[in-house]
Amino acid sequence: MELGFIKDQLLRQRTEDSVEYIYAIYEESKGIGKNDLYRTETYRVIILYTVSIIEAILFYIYETRDNKITKTEYKEKSFLPSTYINDKVSGKTIVATEKISEKTESEISLKELVQFLKAEKVLKYETSQDLLKIIQMRNSVHLRQKTSSRHSIEEIEKSLELLSYILKHA
Repeated sequence: MELGFIKDQLLRQRTEDSVEYIYAIYEESKGIGKNDLYRTETYRVIILYTVSIIEAILFYIYETRDNKITKTEYKEKSFLPSTYINDKVSGKTIVATEKISEKTESEISLKELVQFLKAEKVLKYETSQDLLKIIQMRNSVHLRQKTSSRHSIEEIEKSLELLSYILKHA
């Protein structure tokens, strides 16, 4: 696996270690004598790690882009007197200063990042759709969830193929 495009040594090492780990547990999960619970939990870990690795790579790529994801905030709000209120719409009428600023990484969801990178032509449409599917799989992995989120071997293999694709084409 060639990760030379990642200049951040800590990120590159963590990525290498994580990829090695998920491939090792994937291979072990195919072993004879592994029960359903073991496979289910292993697949859950693989999904979590796979999406985490992809997320780290996509944010690394995002950092290199000139265009950024922004947010709009309204500052210094002032309410207008009732004589200026539009009767057709309920609510208060305000005047405010619009401020557009770059979102921090913690304010950007992975889904939003994928959609942004697709719009920026960094990701192909098909790749973005595949990414959104495994993000949804990751979002279904909750310990409090009443129903068990079981993933098939085909879904796991597809997610590993997508991870490999992202790492090769980043």
